[in-house]
Amino acid sequence: MAMIDMPQSQPWQVLVLYGASGTGKSTVASQIARERGISWMQVDDLRLTLQYSRATLPEHNDELYFFLNTRDVWTRNLDEIRDAFIGTTQAMVPAVRVVIDSHVVTGAPMVIEGDGVLPALAEDPVIAQWVTAGVVRFCCITAKSRSELVVNMISRGRGDHLDNADRVELHADANWAFNHWLVAESLRLSIPVVPCQPFETLTQRICSAVSEV
Repeated sequence: MAMIDMPQSQPWQVLVLYGASGTGKSTVASQIARERGISWMQVDDLRLTLQYSRATLPEHNDELYFFLNTRDVWTRNLDEIRDAFIGTTQAMVPAVRVVIDSHVVTGAPMVIEGDGVLPALAEDPVIAQWVTAGVVRFCCITAKSRSELVVNMISRGRGDHLDNADRVELHADANWAFNHWLVAESLRLSIPVVPCQPFETLTQRICSAVSEV
């Protein structure tokens, strides 16, 4: 299918923002989309749709269901939880790929965000052609410290483990380790990495970073 020309005022057709939980992805994605009058999507919505419809994936099926099926998951060791975060991104590749490709070929600009985005999707054969053409751009949002992630995680109040200090600390450690992995993968792939703070200028810094790619 031929790609529909994007508006001249829009330097990209699809912007993919990812990072560890607590880096402000949802807030900044909605701001960028609202400023441009385009749609935005949370990868979490795709993940929840797959999980709660009990979909069976040809690959990475166990990873997709790890956090649902593992009892007392926040008592597991740090490496196992971090690897489960990574496994979730791998499980989500087919769903995220088709959404990106669809929005390019139909000429419908979109911002996609989530911690379920595999950085290496940027070199996927289907997506790489659009990255090379400049119509799909990826950006990693990172925290400067573990404490930033902890504050944001607690302030949002998500999760049924937040009343247990030890589990909060383990979640924070795993999230911080996942943050490091995402940054390392992004640098390997020459994807822009933008610190989430100061948050007041995050939208501007993201747009500048992806415009320079």
